[in-house]
Amino acid sequence: MERIYSLQGLRGLAVLGVVLFHMSAVEHKYSGGDVLLPPLVDFFQLGVDLFFIISGFVMVIVSRERFQSRAESKRFVFNRVSRIYPTYWLYYLLTLAVVLVQPSMVNSSHGSSNLLMSLLLLPNDRVLLVMVAWSLLFELWFYLVFTGLMAFRERWLPAFLAGWAVILLLFNSLADWQDYNSALKIMLHPYALEFIAGVALALLFYSRHSARIATPVICAALLAALLPGIGLIGYYRLFDEQGMLRMVAVAAVFGTLIFGLALLERRRHIRMPAFLVAVGDMSYTVYLSHLLVLGVVGRAWQILGNRPDSLLDNALFSMLMLVAVLCYGWVGYRCFEKPVLDRSNDFSRRRFRLDAISGRA
Repeated sequence: MERIYSLQGLRGLAVLGVVLFHMSAVEHKYSGGDVLLPPLVDFFQLGVDLFFIISGFVMVIVSRERFQSRAESKRFVFNRVSRIYPTYWLYYLLTLAVVLVQPSMVNSSHGSSNLLMSLLLLPNDRVLLVMVAWSLLFELWFYLVFTGLMAFRERWLPAFLAGWAVILLLFNSLADWQDYNSALKIMLHPYALEFIAGVALALLFYSRHSARIATPVICAALLAALLPGIGLIGYYRLFDEQGMLRMVAVAAVFGTLIFGLALLERRRHIRMPAFLVAVGDMSYTVYLSHLLVLGVVGRAWQILGNRPDSLLDNALFSMLMLVAVLCYGWVGYRCFEKPVLDRSNDFSRRRFRLDAISGRA
């Protein structure tokens, strides 16, 4: 599988944004009243949207020339499931242990969780035990749809994507996804438009047409996405809503960043900073674990004492929260997530290569 470092770097930015967004909530809870982090950090909850677009882009990378093959479809499903569940289950169990010992530390203001549905990552009307795992329900839905599309010819993929997007646009123009049950809320939510945008941009990236896009045009598009694009999203606070306008605007702006940076990297005009690539590599562990880590640092802040008359403690503990999240993320990634992924990938290569060979025999 091709490795595009720009995607990993953007994953790193996405997860850092989500961490910063949740750090603001921890500061409000434990600081004693004074606040250092500005309201602007609410913008960074859009890190999840960036993840969805990148996910669509990656689906094309891992599935190219593997359509209409039962063995490859099985391999695709196995790789997606093994990517999601083992690491998630670790933080599910850790969160469950915290709930049993100190229930007020986990989701105390969001109601109780259905433990079985949370374990299996199935849609339900309660908050998931690992609260940030709501995005994984969408990812699993996207993977399920994409697996179905792999049964058809690869050249039909753009038509199927266009049809899916039209259905979502028409439905969300005429009805409200929030009026339906928990499963249909996932299926009908306009978040899928971001995933579709990622897939479409990857198809363009690998097409012959991408070579015809002049580098100055790419740079101009990136500049437009960074300045007026992101600025308008922030000015109109689109991150506060869940409708089509947010999804379409974010898909256009973030999609331009992803596509433009990937093309510039291919042409060797840019190089993503190694730090962001490293954070991108461990972004899944950071994403699943950061609320637990922030909670521990927040409790330490409360015990050691906050100073409402000074922002010094805010600055100190904000820095401590970020460092603790990244340090634990590196340890969790190196000691659990990566070894599990390496073993599952080795098994996948052996098992499904044999399936492909037997299928041709």
